[in-house]
Amino acid sequence: MKKARSPDLNQERVQIILDTLDGWTGKLSWDLFIAAVAQATGITYSRFTFADYPQIANAFSLKKEALRGTLDKAPRSSPRDERVKAALEQAARYRAKAERLDSENQLLLEQFVTWAVNAERKGVTVTMLNAPLPKPERDRSKGVD
Repeated sequence: MKKARSPDLNQERVQIILDTLDGWTGKLSWDLFIAAVAQATGITYSRFTFADYPQIANAFSLKKEALRGTLDKAPRSSPRDERVKAALEQAARYRAKAERLDSENQLLLEQFVTWAVNAERKGVTVTMLNAPLPKPERDRSKGVD
């Protein structure tokens, strides 16, 4: 019997996956991550599905590298006040998210440089690239005269 296919990843699910990854602490593996995503979304995806989305794959690699540097440290004493503990966890999630977004931004800047060089090689000028997009025809639909 053929296994049922999981629904496609939409932007909302990708954001849930990235938030799960941003808040991750402890050991990180694909199996653990897939289980956490299944718990958060109610849908089980494969490692290969996540690898098809560069945003997820890059965030996973970045988090894995960040955790490698922090796993060897001695455990810190945690605060007793739950509000302080929650605030520290939230700050750690925001810090991880900022690092991930910085990494994504760097990749997008590299892509932009690649496009700019390729456009220049093909004779596309900056004026041509900055030209406004044509306005859509909203007054009438296609096929109706």
